[in-house]
Amino acid sequence: MKKAYEVVVVGAGPGGATLAYELAQKGIRVLLLEKDTLPRYKCCAGGVTAKAAKLLNVDINELAEDVVTDVTVNFKGDGNYHGHSNQDLIYTVRRDKFDYALVKQAEAAGAVIVQGQEVKQVKSDVRWVKISTPAGDFRSQFVAGADGANSIVARESGLRANVSYIAGMNTEVVVAKKELAKWRSLIAIDVGFVPKGCGWVFPKLDHLSIGIACLSSEAKSLKRCYREFLNSLNINHYTITKWSGGLIPTCKREAIVSGDRIVLLGDAAGLADPLTGEGIQNALQSAKLAAPVIEECLLNGKARLKNYQQAVDEKIMPEIRIARVLQKMFVRFPEIALKLLNLHEGVWRSCCLLVRGELDYTAVKSKLGGVRGMYAFLSRALVL
Repeated sequence: MKKAYEVVVVGAGPGGATLAYELAQKGIRVLLLEKDTLPRYKCCAGGVTAKAAKLLNVDINELAEDVVTDVTVNFKGDGNYHGHSNQDLIYTVRRDKFDYALVKQAEAAGAVIVQGQEVKQVKSDVRWVKISTPAGDFRSQFVAGADGANSIVARESGLRANVSYIAGMNTEVVVAKKELAKWRSLIAIDVGFVPKGCGWVFPKLDHLSIGIACLSSEAKSLKRCYREFLNSLNINHYTITKWSGGLIPTCKREAIVSGDRIVLLGDAAGLADPLTGEGIQNALQSAKLAAPVIEECLLNGKARLKNYQQAVDEKIMPEIRIARVLQKMFVRFPEIALKLLNLHEGVWRSCCLLVRGELDYTAVKSKLGGVRGMYAFLSRALVL
């Protein structure tokens, strides 16, 4: 096994696998390191937005378990709002199969895949970065940390700072075929059962993904609130076959995503959406932003990864900042989501455009007249 590469990517999730693919197809010698044996189960609702799907190098329709066009929104099980879209909104996937397909694509492009090897240490100097694993040490000119919420690359490099966490748990629930059929192309969101969070139901091919998430300050109530949410769905004769929990890091202020020879992607950089907790979109986008910067650094023989930092600051951080403003409002007044949908027909259309990537938070902020305009619009809904 070779021990020296131009780039080592740590973490074989969507961001890491995409970066490995982007670099390998350019002829760059890249190693993709994954601590688990692939394919591996991951705690995740498994929703890939239509916006995120546009960034994939694979056909999402070949991996999708279901295609979502309908959404119901409730507040503590009541006040049902049903929205329908004539276009695809979200593709539900099994993360083990989805991630593995992206890894196999990276391997086909020329990336070397080493799995079952957890990175223990990352040390850099003026020329190389050394990555230590149980299988021995690897070295490379650049390292990309795509190793999630508990990123050792972020910890060892001291790059990630100023993050808060969303705590979540997700279960795979097997139900009768008749019950499963009710959920085809439909997801449910409930914003009242857990303080400062929400519950969800996502349909898969042979089961439902049912979960709940909230700000980490309320995590102690997750299991109780999950049971209450599950009972509110009135599902008969179900079996919970898998469950797991995890943390989603989100930037509180500016994200620090690059150092001298190290970059961070996706959750490792705290780039998840603070409002929705969705992380796949920004994991993919950060990989797409990092790839040309790393390629340019290798061609010029100089480390100028600050260009990646600048790209993230321009393309991703404005959206995260606005999402955090919205998060603060919705956390304080969770019922506002249902009120807005019922009071303003355009809110549902805007949600669809956001999910499809035809609109972004920045455009919404501008349309409403800045942050003050956003607060004013939301506040009016509370008094009606």
